[in-house]
Amino acid sequence: MKLLLRKIIHPQARDNYRVILKDDGVEIEVGSIGVQHGGWVWGIDNIIPMIGAETDGVGRDRKDCMRQFRAAWDRFSADHIRLSEFLDMKRKRR
Repeated sequence: MKLLLRKIIHPQARDNYRVILKDDGVEIEVGSIGVQHGGWVWGIDNIIPMIGAETDGVGRDRKDCMRQFRAAWDRFSADHIRLSEFLDMKRKRR
């Protein structure tokens, strides 16, 4: 599974990105990274209960946020049942 960033094009979103999971040619938005209130933040979309999972954080810059997001995503996706439920919910929303 590969994680990519896609820039959000919106007048109020200057440094904001959606995190895209690309797997076998299918792209699913799984989170975001961007500037909020002057600081860089990241977050995995909360569409299922995420008890005990790190799903958001603060970073120094975009690169630091992506590093933290990737580490949190790797921990989150290691639980195959939770990952399957998450991806099923994301697919239903399309």
